[in-house]
Amino acid sequence: MTLSGREARVFECLADAVLAPAPPLPPVRETDACAAFAVLLAAAPAPNRLALRAILLALAAARWPRRAPPARLALLARLARSPAAPLVEAVRATAAVAYYGDRGVQRRLGYDP
Repeated sequence: MTLSGREARVFECLADAVLAPAPPLPPVRETDACAAFAVLLAAAPAPNRLALRAILLALAAARWPRRAPPARLALLARLARSPAAPLVEAVRATAAVAYYGDRGVQRRLGYDP
């Protein structure tokens, strides 16, 4: 399974907003986080996969990539207090697994797989 270009861009912005990697950690776009997220989606049960893709598309509709980082965090904070909170947490956790699973990120954190 692959992500569409739109989904990949939204995912990168989402991971960047919620994880806020700072040097020495690489930016999300310099890791395999997007590819790892796609693999996780492919392995997920269909309802989970649909829910994660739905939140990416909803964020795309909200012009997520065009928002400034503080506006992204404000939107996530509002969503975290809404009925969508479990979806927001699911996509945040999946983004963290995808990013921190990158070998370069792991090495920079002192873990040599």
